[in-house]
Amino acid sequence: MITNIKNLFYFYFAPSKEITSTLSLRSKVISIFVFLLLQYLLLLLITSIRYILVLKNVLPPLNHDDETSAIVNSLFFSVFLGPLLEEVIFRLWIVYNKINISFSATYLLLWLFGTLFHVYWFKTLTSILLFALIFSLTFTVLFFLLKKYENQKLINFWQKNQKALIIISCILFTVIHIGNYIDNNNSIAYYFITFAPQISFGFILCYIRIRMGFGASVATHSINNFIPLILSKII
Repeated sequence: MITNIKNLFYFYFAPSKEITSTLSLRSKVISIFVFLLLQYLLLLLITSIRYILVLKNVLPPLNHDDETSAIVNSLFFSVFLGPLLEEVIFRLWIVYNKINISFSATYLLLWLFGTLFHVYWFKTLTSILLFALIFSLTFTVLFFLLKKYENQKLINFWQKNQKALIIISCILFTVIHIGNYIDNNNSIAYYFITFAPQISFGFILCYIRIRMGFGASVATHSINNFIPLILSKII
């Protein structure tokens, strides 16, 4: 565990290019569960602090949005579709690759369009087919534009500024989860206590994405969502 913490620490200061060949499958699985353990220990600490602050009337109880809670409690969305889509938006593009960037940008644009205009892409078969068509066309355009204007300066910029990209990814990952809660408390303590676990998990997923590959980050995200979902059904 100490080694994994050190790796995370050094990773922030010197994130490297994608590395998938140096770790065996067994090592990757062990690392993923160690990182999840670290995340849950932090979550336990933050939850304990929040509980104390609630008892002292410093912070209000944490209230989840009912619509979001219903989505989270959906096994398919929470464990399979949600983690995959979030990893595409927030972490696929961190490693420079024309396909990665085009794919992430395309889904982000369609997600923003759906959010702004209340379009539910996965509600019906027709909407899914429409989504697939628009996605294919947009992806193709973005890919060929990137291919046309790609140069070594752009590639070097992506690699040299990977730390900044990781920070942006973590912030966006945290911001997107603000809608999960309906409290109107604007104190610094509220935002820190509520979203510190999101920032830390986002950083862990960035580490896994770059050092172990995109599939590993999706798997980690899925397991992270699966554990509390199952526990909520059992307890």
